[in-house]
Amino acid sequence: MFPTAQVEALDKALKEYGKTRPMSAEETAKIEKYRAMQAARRAEPHPERAVQYDAFHPGQVWLDTNGNPIQTHGGAVYYEDGAWYWYGENKEFTDGKSPIWTWGIRMYRSADLYNWQDLGLIAEPDLTNPNGNLFPEKYVDRPHIIHCAATGKYVMWVKISSAESCFTILQADKLTGPYSLVTEDYYPLDNSVGDFDLVADEDGKAYLYVDTTPKRVAGFELAADYCSVAREVSSQYENLTPPFCREGVTLFAHGGKKYLLTSGTTGYTPNQSDCAIADSWTENFTPIGDPHVDDDTMASFNSQISQVFRVPGKELYIAVADRWMPDHLLDGKEANAIRRVVASHYDAEHYKATPEEEQAFAARPDLERNNTNRSTYVWLPLTFRDGKPEIRWHDSWRWEDFE
Repeated sequence: MFPTAQVEALDKALKEYGKTRPMSAEETAKIEKYRAMQAARRAEPHPERAVQYDAFHPGQVWLDTNGNPIQTHGGAVYYEDGAWYWYGENKEFTDGKSPIWTWGIRMYRSADLYNWQDLGLIAEPDLTNPNGNLFPEKYVDRPHIIHCAATGKYVMWVKISSAESCFTILQADKLTGPYSLVTEDYYPLDNSVGDFDLVADEDGKAYLYVDTTPKRVAGFELAADYCSVAREVSSQYENLTPPFCREGVTLFAHGGKKYLLTSGTTGYTPNQSDCAIADSWTENFTPIGDPHVDDDTMASFNSQISQVFRVPGKELYIAVADRWMPDHLLDGKEANAIRRVVASHYDAEHYKATPEEEQAFAARPDLERNNTNRSTYVWLPLTFRDGKPEIRWHDSWRWEDFE
């Protein structure tokens, strides 16, 4: 394996070459097609479908105030000046057949957390360079925004999955953008990049936690401008293989403790979560188990965690998760079989799966074959018992009903 620094340098050189070399006829046709799609796209209102919500309905289709399905996959919620902002991957053109993975980063605004107004794209797709990290066919995943008091900027980190396994970093003067590129092909201290989260501490320091290779979850302190890392501060979940190595990295704090919530690794197929605890963001975390209570699915209620945030003025936290495959829900037996199937590929001595179980897993329309345009969201209350977080299923619920 080549050192990450060499791979990064080669990738940057190839991208610089890609900006100046003539595009092929196929690339030119694709650029023209995508530019036409961008010019034609607009959020058509559908008042006949619009719903005035007064509660959460986990896993159900969630429409914006125009009556369109909300497109904030792998996203997060930000509270500012009395309003809520929800942003994430825009999957409006991602149907499991098209090569389009993500069409920019989209944002919505709400006064009550139930009804969301579409604010459009805060980070546009790159429709000039097929090799650019924000090109629609690149694996743009899980944006996170953090405000840097030192610079006054809103800084967005975006994971670029697949072969690149790197970060693209953008920033803006306002939360709602527009966001402009700071750097792409960024590897924190030469580490490859997987799912991640950002968090700012009370002293102004900020931290990045990311799953990386060799498989572990690494913690880094950010530089003063939040646009790079300064040093590594922790390492946990080391030397694990799928499905037990961690993804869906999510950070939150409560009662003086720091929490790290993660999923396992089975693509878009859901799996069991795990939570870990530490006294500070600069210490290694200790696992304390799956926070999903009475979860017969063994698959985090058929979802993957994306964020945990606190409702101001309450002790209530909300766990934000994606149900990537709403048409292919698992029960506990199926989830257990998938876990054995994936584990057997790395440790055949201890994990066994039948040919039928292998075939059933292979038939699932995962990753590129999945129509994430239809993916839904699972928002559930997160409470604490003896310092341990608990997430319980509710068919519907209201945040006002919690203290």
